[in-house]
Amino acid sequence: MPNPLQASQALASLVNHLTTAIVLVNARMEIVVLNLAAENLFRVSQHQMQLEPIGALLSLDPLLKRQLQHSSNHQQSFTSRDTQIQQANGHRIWVDLTVTTVDEQGSLALEIQPLERVKRLTLEARMTTQQQASSNLVRNLAHEIKNPLGGIRGAAQLLQRELNPSLHEFTDIIISEADRLRDLVDRLLGPQRQTQKQACNIHQILDKIDQLLRAEAGDQVQLIRDYDPSLPELLIDANQMTQVFLNVGRNALQALVEHQINGGHISLKTRAVRRFTIGNTCHRLVCCISISDNGPGIAADLKEDIFFPLVTHRAQGTGLGLSIAQSLIQQHQGLIECDSQKGQTCFNIYLPMENLP
Repeated sequence: MPNPLQASQALASLVNHLTTAIVLVNARMEIVVLNLAAENLFRVSQHQMQLEPIGALLSLDPLLKRQLQHSSNHQQSFTSRDTQIQQANGHRIWVDLTVTTVDEQGSLALEIQPLERVKRLTLEARMTTQQQASSNLVRNLAHEIKNPLGGIRGAAQLLQRELNPSLHEFTDIIISEADRLRDLVDRLLGPQRQTQKQACNIHQILDKIDQLLRAEAGDQVQLIRDYDPSLPELLIDANQMTQVFLNVGRNALQALVEHQINGGHISLKTRAVRRFTIGNTCHRLVCCISISDNGPGIAADLKEDIFFPLVTHRAQGTGLGLSIAQSLIQQHQGLIECDSQKGQTCFNIYLPMENLP
């Protein structure tokens, strides 16, 4: 009768060539083999996990544990789709989990396909499509509004010349409101200036944002900088990126101040990320700029719409800041994502680092 350990090790040379994470366990639910993809996913080595219980690698809910044991006892395979598992370090990930029997002794092969990347790419594609459709609608509507606005303003100016000066306050209201609507329409149309990219130090831009937010926050909010000094210069438009970071940072500041969060803080963080996909392009290296706060979080019914024009949860907000930020980042072939829950909101801005000559 073949030794389960030897049989599993014989399979190791095969599974190591697979890009899907494979974990082989024996009938006692002890880890026998991790392929390279599994080592990368869980950030452990085969040597560390050899004959360790499966719980040392990942925490399964009671139902999945019973399913594993049943599969081992009765040599029955099963698949669990869109399942959340918890790694030993506490990090939760969504996966497709397929469990297959390996031999008659009850050894199992766990095939773990992470869904985080798939979910993110799907969400990114949907958001991009919706944002483009929304922007086209808004731009068409804005152009239609600007024409009659000009006529209203011109007519009010002509009327003002004919009226008694005591009535000029009313025509002044018409003119000022027409100007206010024109400015709003111009903002809806988005940035009018062409992107002018040049090599820039991203930390110098963030230092400027830090100074501006400190000036506005006073002693109400703490600003934290956490930079990766090894990052190279990026080929970006410094003015546009300043606007992006300032829009996001001010949103965080306003949320903390308006909700009077005790010990409120905003963090500006930079890191390099390897092999990151934006759209249809997998970049070897990208710069991730994270702007996070410990405020109340974004309402659940707004999370998926916050980058659309005119969407805001603030009474005094215009709902244009994040829409403009997303448009500017897309001009840099970048990506902006938001992860928010009560007590923690983080905007991650990804910019390619491969554009320098």
